[in-house]
Amino acid sequence: MHSVSLLIVDDHPVYRDALHQFLTRKFFSSGNEVYSANSIKEGLKIVQGKESKWIILLDLLIPDSETQLCGIKEFKKLEEVVAIAAISGLEKETLEQECIEAGCSIFIPKSSDTSYIYQSLCDLMGLNPDEAELTQLTDRQKEILAHISNGDSNKMIAYSLNISEQTVKVHLGEIFKKIKVFNRTQAVIKAKENGWV
Repeated sequence: MHSVSLLIVDDHPVYRDALHQFLTRKFFSSGNEVYSANSIKEGLKIVQGKESKWIILLDLLIPDSETQLCGIKEFKKLEEVVAIAAISGLEKETLEQECIEAGCSIFIPKSSDTSYIYQSLCDLMGLNPDEAELTQLTDRQKEILAHISNGDSNKMIAYSLNISEQTVKVHLGEIFKKIKVFNRTQAVIKAKENGWV
């Protein structure tokens, strides 16, 4: 389910825009587009106006929602919508079951950190977050990752790829950042665990 767009429906501009920026960056490499709307009405318009399948990240307390579950029911009517994730600052215990019964796939508390939200959405999209990390690497960075997995030094990598040692160091810094490790050993372990090399 890789060609799925994501729509964030939330009326709090600071929260919505921060989440939109974060998720756009995270999903960029896997090709999943991220949109945002400040009301149910605007959200429905976006979904109906674009050729795509959709996952909706829906704030339950949105001004144009008559009840907390109203938005879920509205989006559920659209066949382009493949899943809805409810997000709310209200108590999870009291709301989660109602949301699931109304047609949501998951309930995400607003107190969750962004990596938890990203992980939850990856699960809904059938994406492995580690795969998404790998797809952020350029072809050259994947080559360098393969070289360090073979135990090659920066000098050897530079010689075999016909680039400078400084360039190798710059690429390694980018690789560590993208796959969230701190050194060569961790990078090699993670690459082997995930079958990247």
